[in-house]
Amino acid sequence: MINNIQGGRRLQGTIAWPEGTPSVSIVTVVFNGAASIERTICSVLEQDWPNMEYVIVDGGSTDGTLDILRRYEDRLDFWISEKDNGIYDAMNKGITLCSGDWVGLINADDAYADGAVRKAMIAVKERADINIVHGDILIGYPNGYKKVKHARRSDFLLKYWEMVLNHPSFFVRRRYYADRPFNTSFRVGGDHHWTYRAWRESKEQFLYLPIVMAHFTAGGASMTNSLRSMLREGDRMGRDLGLTRFERIIGRGVRLALYWPGILKLWFNRMVAPLLKAKDGQ
Repeated sequence: MINNIQGGRRLQGTIAWPEGTPSVSIVTVVFNGAASIERTICSVLEQDWPNMEYVIVDGGSTDGTLDILRRYEDRLDFWISEKDNGIYDAMNKGITLCSGDWVGLINADDAYADGAVRKAMIAVKERADINIVHGDILIGYPNGYKKVKHARRSDFLLKYWEMVLNHPSFFVRRRYYADRPFNTSFRVGGDHHWTYRAWRESKEQFLYLPIVMAHFTAGGASMTNSLRSMLREGDRMGRDLGLTRFERIIGRGVRLALYWPGILKLWFNRMVAPLLKAKDGQ
């Protein structure tokens, strides 16, 4: 039984970075993503930034994902397929495989908007104070309806509610990730935990761009998380970050109050909004 499979241009020798512009490493984590991984790959390869590498971390797919990776072998810098301990373990692994100045994480169900890398890198040019640049995402629902989700730079919501910034749009300095890995004990809240920890450290190190930087596919684990799981992970995050008991109680109350309105909003966007849009277009 083969436990580790690797491929990509890096195995044929070191690839030199062009000089003069920041280098960017893009990481995609995937497990059995044959239905969507090619869209993600193409969105990365079509970026118009000259100083970029692409790393894919596969969790041991058995559905044809590896066949797609091999098809792009000569355009991928490195890919690896082996069993991991979940999405955040795979993200941590991917980051350690990067060599760029900045790192972007785009999952196999999602895709970058045209020019996203270039716009992010131009925005942080000569901005040594910025470690994280982020923006908006375009959410696509199974029925074809699409809606822009704007980042909500709210201390209160980020602390007590959920991940109100858009993680697929993040570009983070690789050196900032060095001693700040994702907590792999979270099932779906690891990006929220990581982001709030960075936000609490210094929200001035975040640079928000009011543009769509990524396309996000609705229906993933983070959008179908049960109330019980949300409360459990919220409590764990609060304890891990040293929130007081009173603050954790506030967080639980906020999550209880906002969970069902969030579910109704998701249902509305999936079922009602497309009908209203179609009616307006008649």
